[in-house]
Order: sequence, then C-alpha cells, then structure tokens
Amino acid sequence: TQPQKISSDAVNFADFMRLLAPPTPVTSYGNITSTSITQGSGLFETVGCSLCHTPSMKTDTSSTSALNSKTANLYSDLLVHHMGTGLADDITQGSAGPDEFRTAPLWGVGQRIFFLHDGRTKDLHEAIQQHASRGSEANAVINNYNLLSRDDKQALINYLRSL
Repeated sequence: TQPQKISSDAVNFADFMRLLAPPTPVTSYGNITSTSITQGSGLFETVGCSLCHTPSMKTDTSSTSALNSKTANLYSDLLVHHMGTGLADDITQGSAGPDEFRTAPLWGVGQRIFFLHDGRTKDLHEAIQQHASRGSEANAVINNYNLLSRDDKQALINYLRSL
C-alpha cells in the first residue's frame, strides 16, 4: 500500500482561511435603522469611497468549486495606492513605497476595534480623515466626505459599521 498523503498545518490553515464564510452585513443595530444604513450606502458611492473600496468583485475560475466565479463583497480593489505623507510608515515592501498601501478590505469593519494599517485610531471618522494628506490619492474623496452634513457623515459611518 501507498503511504497516506497528509497536508501540512500551513496548507490546512490556508485552506481553512480561504474557505471561511465572509462577514455578514447587518441591516440594523442598536438604534441605527436600515434607512440610515441605506442612505450611508448611497453616500459611500457618491462621495467616491467605492473607487478604491470596491463593494464587490467576482473571483476567477478556480479548481475549488467553493471559490469558482463567486461574488466577494470585500470592499477593496486589491490595488496598491499612494496614501500620502500622513499614513506613510517608511516601510517598503516589494515595489511599494513608504506611502503605498493595498486597499484594505472593509468587510467586517464594523467588528473591528482599531483602524488603519497600524491601528492608530479607534474612531472611523478619524480613520477616514487620515486618508487625506500631501500626495494621497484619496484627497478628493475626503474633501467630498468633509462637504457632507453631520447627519450624512453619520449615515456613512453607520453604513461602515453595518459591514
């Protein structure tokens, strides 16, 4: 008989992570209504957040049927962007410079305690503001966000918390 082939722990863990169900968005929480969340969803698009935090993408052909041509609502374009001097951390990785970061997926952001690549804030409004600085590709989007009324900003934050 042939010896049984056993996967390594690393391969098993990678498979486990790859096949986890994505976070499920909520339709309301606490005193936050679905109306506010829906309004925030529209503002997410209008302001321009979705230019980088693309709400959904479709997976390519995969030999793993659970991953084959599936829609992933990860809220990322998976691209590397210049985020300016405010977020720069002087760490380079591959061809990415000290102010370049891959768009972080926002799925599950409502369950997070800390935000941004280095966890520098617990406040979503502050995390959004930190996207703006000299050389950031997000400056126009943050300007659009800053032009929103206080209630509209809160609706957008409520939407993010629902993800």
